Amino acid sequence: MGSLLYLQASHRSQGVLTGNLQRPLVTSGQIEGLPWDDRYKTYVTMAGLNHVNRIGRVYHDNALINALVERWRQETHTFHLPVGEMTITLEDVAVLLGLRVDGEALCPPRDLDWPCVVEELLGNVDLTTFRKGSRSPRIRISWLRNCFSYCPPDADESTVQKYARAYLLMLVGTVLFPDHFGDSISARYLPLFKDFNKSGSYSWGSGVLAFLYRELCSATKTEKRQIGGPIILLQMWSWERFPFWQPERAQSYRAAVLGCVDIDQRPPLGYRWSGCLVTGKPLAAYRNEINILDETMVNWMPYVGLRYSLPEICYESAQLWRTTAPLLHFWTVEMYNPERVSRQFGFYQTIPPFLRCTDEALHGIKRGNSDGWLTKYATYVNAWGDRWNLLLADQRPFDIAMHNAYMQWYSGATILHLREPNTYVMRDRIREMLGGGGRALGRCFQFFPGTTPEDPCEHDAPGMFAPPDGKMKYMLLDEDEQGESSCPGAKRDHIFTSIKTAKRSAKRSKRF
Repeated sequence: MGSLLYLQASHRSQGVLTGNLQRPLVTSGQIEGLPWDDRYKTYVTMAGLNHVNRIGRVYHDNALINALVERWRQETHTFHLPVGEMTITLEDVAVLLGLRVDGEALCPPRDLDWPCVVEELLGNVDLTTFRKGSRSPRIRISWLRNCFSYCPPDADESTVQKYARAYLLMLVGTVLFPDHFGDSISARYLPLFKDFNKSGSYSWGSGVLAFLYRELCSATKTEKRQIGGPIILLQMWSWERFPFWQPERAQSYRAAVLGCVDIDQRPPLGYRWSGCLVTGKPLAAYRNEINILDETMVNWMPYVGLRYSLPEICYESAQLWRTTAPLLHFWTVEMYNPERVSRQFGFYQTIPPFLRCTDEALHGIKRGNSDGWLTKYATYVNAWGDRWNLLLADQRPFDIAMHNAYMQWYSGATILHLREPNTYVMRDRIREMLGGGGRALGRCFQFFPGTTPEDPCEHDAPGMFAPPDGKMKYMLLDEDEQGESSCPGAKRDHIFTSIKTAKRSAKRSKRF
């Protein structure tokens, strides 16, 4: 086992390696927000959330999310893939969601009289406002729908502001910071919208990324059954970086919409995935596809050339994407390690000099009393305040010729391939069937100890093990051949994806 993975024993991927598969994580679907009213636009824009508000509904692909969680490492806050480390960065948050990166951190608010806060900012509170039995104050979604679904046409400015706050509370609670409850939203977000101008000064982007990192780290634990957080960000990130996973884009998407003249009307790039239907592939298919990843299958810099097609907020403070300051979201503190994924920014990928992991004590912080938090964790708050002085200095461009040293180190420090016992993947054979294309999709190859292979295993994927004495029999199935195996006499195995589907995916990825 690699030296980086000191938490492997409690990681979900251990179940894959031992054949003791965990129950797939459950992801709650995106909850529908409150109805839109054009009178909210001024306040939503002031709060800095007008661009993410335009994205719309993005359907979750539970199998894809589970496959990515199996590759996420709490030790490094990166996905450990056969091609190297990758992660969701501040660049992805800014470009895909249109959220501000530079700004004040989202620190925990003071403990308040929450019924009074709701009364002041929303103008209404009753016995059904708060979720009963919660340790922290939570506002019921059903109450928000009952009270704020329809803003009266003759409402004065103060009333419109209250409805706009309810709309924003629902937006952040169901899109940016959704948790496991599903029926309520933390009331602690509400004071962030007391002053709309102040709302727009927050670093919503770093807060969203901290929240996602925490949910991913938590989801890797073997005992976990759910994952929350901004799943749409994780999913859109994977579609941008791995084109062969991209679903058919919604008919409403057009490049001209992203590049319209009116800057204020441009949505962020995530808009392109609004309404897309997911593929419905099983987890095993995604797992195998990751196992055969190579250089040609990854889009390391998917946003090149889009700068002038997107709203200015997507590229505002772009240099800050490479800060090493920690990310903050209320009580959540997560390390941000762009030095581990320099290739995603087009820079030379060095062997990371040291491991900057999020301390277990930080991961143990739960929602609760905020008294003294800013004092106790002032080191991290101050580090974010000094974020512009913590930028990576290395500006050398990426050079594939110099990448071997990193890959040699990386291959010995982690687990490159996740496979159940007695399974095997022969990557080059699959790619050959696709005409040598780089977007090959995975297959599962089953060992049958005691048999003789009918063809030498000369195209085995690097880093994969082989059975003793080379005694194996493998499956190479193609759905287009009606389940007929290309290995004579081999038994039919489960078909995960078809070659025809792979070719269609490759063509779709070139449209944008």
